[in-house]
Amino acid sequence: MESEKDKKNQKNTDTLTDLQQKKNEETDARSNAQSTEENIVSDEHDKSEVDEESKKTTKQDKPKKGTTTATLSLTSFIAMRWEPTILIFLLLDALNIGNSSWFYLTKALTQQFVEREFETLNGVNINYNSIRTAADFWFYVENHLIGSFFWESVYGYDENDSDAKIDEDAMNILYENQVLGVPRIRQVKVKNDSCVVHDYFRRLFVNCYDQYSSDKEDTNTFGPGDSTAWIHSDESATKQLSYHGKITTYGGGGFYADLLKSKNETKTMFQDLKENLWITRGTRAVFVDFTTFNPNINIFGICKLVLEFPSSGGVLPSVEFRSVYLKQLGTAQDWFLMICENSIYVFATIFLMRSLREIVYFKLKYFKLFWSYINLVIIGCCVTNGVFTILNISNDPATIDAYKKNPDKYGNFEYFGYLHILQNDIFAVNLFFTYIKIFEYLNFNRTMGQLNNTLKKKLPHFFSAFLTLWDFRLCFFIIFFAFAELGYLIFGSQVESFSSFAVAMFTLLRTILGDFDYPEIERANRILAPTFFLSYIFLVFFVLLNMFLAIINDTYADVKTEIAIAPDEMQMTEYLQRGFFNTLRKLGCTRVEKSELKREVNVTIRHIREALKKYGKYNIDPIAEVDHDDMEKLLAELEAILSDVARKEGGLDDYVHVNDFVSQQNRLEQIDKTISMLVTQVKTLLLKLEKMESVKKVKN
Repeated sequence: MESEKDKKNQKNTDTLTDLQQKKNEETDARSNAQSTEENIVSDEHDKSEVDEESKKTTKQDKPKKGTTTATLSLTSFIAMRWEPTILIFLLLDALNIGNSSWFYLTKALTQQFVEREFETLNGVNINYNSIRTAADFWFYVENHLIGSFFWESVYGYDENDSDAKIDEDAMNILYENQVLGVPRIRQVKVKNDSCVVHDYFRRLFVNCYDQYSSDKEDTNTFGPGDSTAWIHSDESATKQLSYHGKITTYGGGGFYADLLKSKNETKTMFQDLKENLWITRGTRAVFVDFTTFNPNINIFGICKLVLEFPSSGGVLPSVEFRSVYLKQLGTAQDWFLMICENSIYVFATIFLMRSLREIVYFKLKYFKLFWSYINLVIIGCCVTNGVFTILNISNDPATIDAYKKNPDKYGNFEYFGYLHILQNDIFAVNLFFTYIKIFEYLNFNRTMGQLNNTLKKKLPHFFSAFLTLWDFRLCFFIIFFAFAELGYLIFGSQVESFSSFAVAMFTLLRTILGDFDYPEIERANRILAPTFFLSYIFLVFFVLLNMFLAIINDTYADVKTEIAIAPDEMQMTEYLQRGFFNTLRKLGCTRVEKSELKREVNVTIRHIREALKKYGKYNIDPIAEVDHDDMEKLLAELEAILSDVARKEGGLDDYVHVNDFVSQQNRLEQIDKTISMLVTQVKTLLLKLEKMESVKKVKN
């Protein structure tokens, strides 16, 4: 008896196991079909974006039953591993390109040329950032700059020891950085009549020098006029790039002088420039350019010291140090770096072809998805990076050969550094967006899946919600620009963070984030500063910013509602878990089926509630507003129900529409009003008759 019972239980268990296995196989096939459809059409497009034409094409091109599984697995394999593969190559390339040596080289040059102090008039010590006059600049050149280019003794020995002496004409910086060629000093000037003196002061002031611009630049020869230091040269002769300074953008031409290989001759040259008044009232900027190379770390240091002479007087010093890595194929690491770069370009080419196919197929629908723009940015960065790689391959040898042919001339590596720095910036942007694209595949759990769907489907709704609110945008920009102009006019003459209208706008944006220096504006104007600050905080921070957050929250609530009623998609953890269980099942493990059956039975209240939500007839949001369309829909369905009931019970002849009841009620109300009016008139008439009778009685 017990054996028959055991056999019966075993038979039921086998039946449940077979049913569960069939269910798992159907689910796997369904999930593979979904992922294949997404990858064939686009890795970035959701199933809901596929139109009827694509469905027909899928049905017509349905593969044979024997090859379906292999094709689906291959497509899923390519889709799931494409993004990690290119990310790995980008990471390896980034780790090989950038390292801490770049920072340490820049820091060492900054400490040597900017932070170290030098002696000026009356024994006062200042550093580079404290230069305020042309006299301070000449002290900097004589007492510090020349000595920084020429190192005469070995580190750790007495400088007076003749055995410790090295070549005094060897241009080394910090012992390890060789100066390529010689440094160059250059200035740009403006004409004497570049501005107009007011009529009231025209007799008192003959000269007038405006701010620098290309149309006001002075190109006339001055001073001795016997060298390029006194004769103007344009950009084609200097081969230098324009520079965007604190005040304006300066051209690459001007009056320049290349330093000499000998330290004494260099001192003589600077003495000649100083005595002949090379820096005049028309001088608007002085540049000191030089390039170093450190063979220990294979890095160039492209340096520019800038001193701007504004028309208001004084000096504004600034520096620009760029570290550039010289690529070569001398070590295994360099070869590995080249392989990584070429692999990135190969993957980018494949990705470009796939994206072009999707654009041709989907046309404008392709641009309705968030991930499409991420893909285009990544492709654009890869293509641009490839263009810069080609430019560097052709420009680097030419620049180095030009230096080798003229080692005593200025080593112009400015364009060389510009290309490499720009390429690194584009590479960094590409790496950033590649990281962002990982979210497209992060369906590890329900939360990550909801975030992924929000980015993929609903993120454009946030931008469209903001862009369609013209009232809010107009109000925000009017108030923001008004405060920026107000701050610029009140504090612009004393506070650097309000020195221009553009700077004032950025300062107010930083204020929203809590980064604001209130004591600085209070020192500038102690009466208007509190009013300005409090009014801005109240209107922008408490009113407009919270209004914007309310808009975003409202849109996100709609997104959550749409995602909640949407059908569930298989998560990555479920996919991996199911594959793992299938493997164990094939190996003969029977406990897997029992645990899966138990998990199917153990359904929580949350699962039941979510299932009911998805099959709900009306809006499931309890706090949502009921609009006119919802009411019309509800009334139409109720009328349809009444119509069906009337047909079943009494036929169409006995059916009375709700509008008939309403019209009948209106008529009854009109009759009631009419009767009330008649009663009132009759009462009035009776009162008049009574009065007439009483009058007659009095007369009689």
